[in-house]
Amino acid sequence: MRAFFEERWFPRPLLWLVLALPFLLLSTGQTIIPLAPWIAPLLLLRFTRQQPAARGYGLVAAVTTGIISVSWADMVPFGGMSFYAFVAAQGCFIALPYLIDRLIALRLSALPATLVFPAAVVVAEYAASFGPFGTWGSAAYTQQNLVLLQLTSVTGIWGITFLLHWTASVGNSIWEDGLASPSVRWATGLWGGLLAATLLLGGARLAWTDPADTVPVATVVGHHDTASFWRLRQEAENRAAVRDSARAVQRDYLRRARQAAQAGARLVSWPETAVPVPREDTAAFLNRARALAADHDVYLAMAVNEFPRPDADRPLQNKVVWVGPDGRRRTEGLKTHLVPGEPGQDGSGTLPLVSASTGTWSSAVCFDLDFPPLIQQAGQNGVDLLVAPSNDWAAIAERHAHMARVRAIENGMSLLRPASNGVTLATGPLGQTRARTNHFTTQDHVQMAHLPMEGPSTIYAAVGDVVAWGAGLGLLLLAGGAYARSWSPVRAAPARSNAT
Repeated sequence: MRAFFEERWFPRPLLWLVLALPFLLLSTGQTIIPLAPWIAPLLLLRFTRQQPAARGYGLVAAVTTGIISVSWADMVPFGGMSFYAFVAAQGCFIALPYLIDRLIALRLSALPATLVFPAAVVVAEYAASFGPFGTWGSAAYTQQNLVLLQLTSVTGIWGITFLLHWTASVGNSIWEDGLASPSVRWATGLWGGLLAATLLLGGARLAWTDPADTVPVATVVGHHDTASFWRLRQEAENRAAVRDSARAVQRDYLRRARQAAQAGARLVSWPETAVPVPREDTAAFLNRARALAADHDVYLAMAVNEFPRPDADRPLQNKVVWVGPDGRRRTEGLKTHLVPGEPGQDGSGTLPLVSASTGTWSSAVCFDLDFPPLIQQAGQNGVDLLVAPSNDWAAIAERHAHMARVRAIENGMSLLRPASNGVTLATGPLGQTRARTNHFTTQDHVQMAHLPMEGPSTIYAAVGDVVAWGAGLGLLLLAGGAYARSWSPVRAAPARSNAT
């Protein structure tokens, strides 16, 4: 056994790759241990720094592809060859920062060298956020500590991603050169100072920001199963049967909304896709909702699926319709970002705004919350409460609810997230949970919560993704400096590719 671990039979750098496997598995997918994403990049970075660039990249890409194919098996909404093509692309993409670090960092002194890897990861995640899946897969979402997550109110998720991966880079520098190197000591001191400041200021923000005034809100879930209705719609012999079934769902939800209003709620909402409304019945449904709102002095943020007649040249509309306590229809907002393959009409990209007596309210639908620039509009417009009707499935329920919580912290607003097949969540503007219901473990059909009427302004809402842009600019400068140094008459010291 000892001979096996000798360099001849089992190269020591390969040991770091093998040790990284369990930490990688616990850094993504349904089961995440928040400490694991701090350790896995350190071991992978240690491995790639001791490999030729192409070999290190290929092995890390292969390993991450294998891990994702296991941990994301139930989380991706498609299967077959499309799933394997997707995870292979993800694995190759996730490995890119390690390749960039291997090509640039070894040409720099310790302090700037430590910045290459975290900057590359931020740039990669930011580039991916413009794709069809938004910020899904960001390392920032692996962290649950509310003290740490307050950083997102300043930097967005990019600050968390940078800090997490800078930890790996600084740790690797200490591993390679020890703290005897002045440059390593500088890098370690700056990293430690940033981490300490993040935790101290985050803790202070949680301790000192405590909005006193609250508004009672409620989410309701009916007895009807949404999936069953849409199956009926496909199988029904005539439109009349579909309309009758849809009216039964509508009556159920309006009845429960009335109960919540009678219990004292000032705002009532329900999950995405919960209430189907045939196009020809839209006016009648809205009239009933307007009467309910006026009778009980309540706001309704109604998630509806308005679908056309089969022969109509008009797409389905997945939206939130707002009705005020005066019985007037205030506004509506279509879902902007449709999940790949989801039918329907996409929205304009502008969040609806409702001026209520207790503040400014807005809404977005489910997948929309995975795209920070869209939700940043809420922070820029001083929204105090965001209603986010959602519809998930078991494998993503916890992660998706947490992602929505992060949007609330980024923009300093309360969050009301009614969810079918997922986690219904009500949080304050700092992310504290005020109410929570898991669709799979409870039979509660009305959830009441008291949410702060006013949230604090945030730096992120004002400046947006400036940290991500700064990481991109910094990476270009680091690459330029590295290769300018290597081309100068006095060459850089040889790369430490054989360090152990």
